Amino acid sequence: MKPFLGIDLTTDKKNAQLNGYEFLVQKPSAALEAALSSSSERADETTKKSKLPLFFRICQYVCGIGALAIGSGILKADVSFRQGYQNAPALHWACGICAVIWLLLWAWSKLKAQTVLETEESAQTFSHLNSVANAIYKELSVPDDAKDIDVLSFFYVLKDGEIKAKTKGMQTAEYLNPEFKIFTDDQNLYLANLDGKYAFPFSSIVTIHTVQKRIRIAGWNKSEKPTKGIYKQYKMTSDNYAVHCKYYHILEVNHHGEHFGIYFPCYELPTIEECKM
Repeated sequence: MKPFLGIDLTTDKKNAQLNGYEFLVQKPSAALEAALSSSSERADETTKKSKLPLFFRICQYVCGIGALAIGSGILKADVSFRQGYQNAPALHWACGICAVIWLLLWAWSKLKAQTVLETEESAQTFSHLNSVANAIYKELSVPDDAKDIDVLSFFYVLKDGEIKAKTKGMQTAEYLNPEFKIFTDDQNLYLANLDGKYAFPFSSIVTIHTVQKRIRIAGWNKSEKPTKGIYKQYKMTSDNYAVHCKYYHILEVNHHGEHFGIYFPCYELPTIEECKM
């Protein structure tokens, strides 16, 4: 199955073309696309200002990983903490120093984000972006009661006929989870975001596969934490870099004899099942 929103790197490592444009039925007007581009650029600049400089973000990442790795090794050692310190004091100091640096950079990042994002200018920037987004959804005929759903997107290579998800660049996990609006009419299942609306005829939908394989997702879009409330039942875990899921699902679609798979996280199955297909 060809992954919907997948990017095939098998023969071209620089490929950036998402699979699935066969299902794209409507794009925003040129005027709204321009407004979205301009508003998104301002929002991105504001977000960038709210973050630590890249060098310090890298330091925070390295120190966090270092502290976890060294600390885990210390705790797993079959000796007392005191004996372990006597055996390898440098490791214990390295763990402590990494942890302190990570904590200081984390506190600085929170303070910087709060200072930048809570200004009136920032509020107006994101309010305008939200207005443009609402205008696009209205133009795409997305119902007001359409639910939000995460769909998995990822780079991959084909190896012996199997799909192998890959990270690229600074990705902290193999899978991204862009958010879409999901809704139906008498004939189609729709997924819409600010790039456009995709239609999947009910007659083309084959089945839903459950894949018992752990995956890491680079982001989290829900207001409730992945380990709390309705998401607690999925036994997910999270850290500063990814959400860890024990399994995921694939909605199989037959498009003129070619099979596509819409990948989505374990926690989105109830939303898919609510759609009248």
